[in-house]
Amino acid sequence: MGKVVSFEAEVNKRKKRRVGSLAWIGWVCLMLIALALGYGFAQSSIFNVRSIEVNGVSRISKEDIVALSGFTLGGHIYEANLNKAQTMIKTNLWVEQVSVERRLPSTLVINVIERVPVAAIITQDSIYIVDFSGTLLLKQKLLDGLAVIAVSGITGLDPDIKLGSVLEPDGVGVALSVIKQMDERSASVVSELDVSNTQDIVAHLSYGVDCHLGDKSDFGKKFTVAMEIIDSERRKGLLESVDYIDVSLPEQPVLSYLNLEPTEPWTVN
Repeated sequence: MGKVVSFEAEVNKRKKRRVGSLAWIGWVCLMLIALALGYGFAQSSIFNVRSIEVNGVSRISKEDIVALSGFTLGGHIYEANLNKAQTMIKTNLWVEQVSVERRLPSTLVINVIERVPVAAIITQDSIYIVDFSGTLLLKQKLLDGLAVIAVSGITGLDPDIKLGSVLEPDGVGVALSVIKQMDERSASVVSELDVSNTQDIVAHLSYGVDCHLGDKSDFGKKFTVAMEIIDSERRKGLLESVDYIDVSLPEQPVLSYLNLEPTEPWTVN
């Protein structure tokens, strides 16, 4: 027997379909209008670049950083290519890290971390200024008052090495490892590191005393013992007679006076 369909029910069903279709069309229209308004707003001149902020530079000029970035005032902020800007800025050898961001509505921000010179590798021909990574930042004849630790005893450096290259000799890495362990006090006291023998590193101290460190390990502990000895000898008025201090075994340091045989191991208090 056939199914009986109410005419009135069928009419109501069609009305509901029509209302549903109209509602869906209405939502689509609203979305299209919202997208159009959003696009128009995004293209508004309110997003034109009005300022370029550069942070973290001291050795590099802000003008040089902006020039490398390729950013210009007046352009649309969303047209600025941040990745390309970062790549170009890093071509400056003094730039260690860089990040670029948009600060809406109209500012581009460039944050730079510069390389810090920490060591001066001294050879017969030149002085090579490097950062903690061993990257060559400067090659010159004089230190010119740079706050760095002088390093001697390095051989095998290419005299034609280019700025931005990493110095390869083992002694460079050893010296930098020791320097990384220095605090403000030790950095102010150590005037030079001799790494000609990486198992018998010699720190020339500003007191006119040589300090034998052994290898590159435990510098902080060794330096503390050396300073205890120096303070003790100063109180006794004997510091000027000290030839060297050996703290390669910090639990058994040795103190040697000028023109005398090394003493018995110095007692660590």
